Formats: sequence, C-alpha cells, structure tokens
Amino acid sequence: MNERQMVKTHLEALAVRVRGKGGTGPWTTSRARRLVIITGPGHGASPDPGRRYSMDERAEAAADVLAALGIDEPVDWVGNAWGGHVGIVFAARWLERCRTLVTLGTPIQCYTLSERLGIWVLLPVARLFGPLGFIGMGIRNVLLSPMTRAQDPRRAGSWPTVCAPSTSTNNSRRDKQV
Repeated sequence: MNERQMVKTHLEALAVRVRGKGGTGPWTTSRARRLVIITGPGHGASPDPGRRYSMDERAEAAADVLAALGIDEPVDWVGNAWGGHVGIVFAARWLERCRTLVTLGTPIQCYTLSERLGIWVLLPVARLFGPLGFIGMGIRNVLLSPMTRAQDPRRAGSWPTVCAPSTSTNNSRRDKQV
C-alpha cells in the first residue's frame, strides 16, 4: 500500500502518506509495518493555516491524523528536525500513545540571544563569500571533535577547502574529496 491523502485536523488539512499495511508491534519486521508520513502545516502539499500555531497544536494535529487513520495503539515515532520537536511534545502529552521516540537533528535547547545574533551577522557573509578561513574553522571546530582533529590533522586542517564552493562544472562527489 502506498497511499497519499489529505487528512482533516483541527489545525488544517495535512498531507499524509501511508506505506505498508502491517501492524506497529515491537517485533513487526519493517516490511510488515505501516509507515505514516505526515507533512507539517505550510510544508509540501499541506496548506498553511494562515496564522501562527503552537507546538502543542502541531502535536494535536498529529494525534488527529492517527485517529483518522484508526491507529489507536502506541506508535514508534521517528522525527527529523521539526518532526522531532513535534514527537517530543506528542510523547510528553500522550505517553500511552508513544511506545518509542527517535529524534534526528532536533536540538532541544534554543539558541541564546548571542548565538542568534552571531548567526544573523555571519549568514550573509557566508552566503556572499563562502566559508572564509575563520568561518570554515568555526564549522570545523563544531563538527569535528578535538580527538578527530588531533588524530587526523591533515584532514582537519583542510576543512575550509572541503566546504568551499566548487569551481568545477562537474559537481560529482569525487571532485570534492580531500
């Protein structure tokens, strides 16, 4: 089964894709599972509600989708970025509805004011000039641990050139390897 549909929620109709028709039990194999992919309001095929909405409302909309699909057993929630935040609120609010929660790229703490200001200042510079030395080194220091930098200083030192814009007309990964 690979079905796309619009599901009405209290927030707005949301685009939903359902793959598979199996159960959601902990020992169900991936081929026998049902995967429900919810596109958030204002993204992809889901219309924008035309107003600000809270994370609680987003989690309620996800619960509305599960109810509309007749899913009343606990789910295994996997959320990337924004979907991870919705999953955290969903799991906290309906503990009995969420068996497991996996989040990817979902920072829990908000940026501080100084971090937001730093991003606000550096983003246009990075867009205009690409990763200058100090920007590339900042990225390197965040993404590569001190141990990685110590064990492979040649690659760690070439980090700014790795993330520099490619001048090649052939944009294959081979051209960008260190």
